[in-house]
Amino acid sequence: MGGAPHPPRGPGHGQPPRQLRRRQPASSARAAVAAGARVERALEILGDDIPDHLREAGQLRLEHKQASLEELGQLASPPMTKDAVAGRIRRLLAMADKRAQDEGIPNTEAVLTPDMLDT
Repeated sequence: MGGAPHPPRGPGHGQPPRQLRRRQPASSARAAVAAGARVERALEILGDDIPDHLREAGQLRLEHKQASLEELGQLASPPMTKDAVAGRIRRLLAMADKRAQDEGIPNTEAVLTPDMLDT
């Protein structure tokens, strides 16, 4: 079983080049834009009555509409996991939707357009 020795395998062996790994599928990009639109509506509904940690997650989504949750977590200060970002955005949206229901106004899903929902 001789043969030439294999070159050492470095990090990322077998993965596509970095620029290809970062590209999101169209459906993921649409989902990120839809999430951004919902977050923007949530911030309108809630006004100044938002806990700081939820506002920060919402602002990150608005400032980086095409970013993945993992990337948003890396941009946070201090950094957090993608699950933490997702949870904060989910709580922000739930809080806004509850307020909208209580006040009889359109909720965060009212801003979604058919092209945002195409999969």
